[in-house]
Amino acid sequence: MELPPRLQDIVALIKEKGVVNMTDLALQLKVSPKTMKGYVRELMRTGLVEMDSEGNIRISQKQDENFEEKVKKILEIHESQISMLMKEVVELKDQVAKLKKRRGEKLET
Repeated sequence: MELPPRLQDIVALIKEKGVVNMTDLALQLKVSPKTMKGYVRELMRTGLVEMDSEGNIRISQKQDENFEEKVKKILEIHESQISMLMKEVVELKDQVAKLKKRRGEKLET
């Protein structure tokens, strides 16, 4: 699985600079600090980057070994969530069809 282009850009900048402050990175990419925090949080969740208490971001020292495993786990979680949501959509469609049928029957009587 490949990272979205925006996250790839962020990782490339961090690799290039070694350590970069989150606020500086947000200014450089012309996004809000809140948006950048979301990007960094996603990269931290995948294990690609680490952030210290002052908002300095660096490439994680332990990223390479477990990265693929983590990405597969995240993918499995998302796939199961999608599957559950698809089942809910089918159930809701059935309920709507039943309601339409009832409403149609009441109108005819």
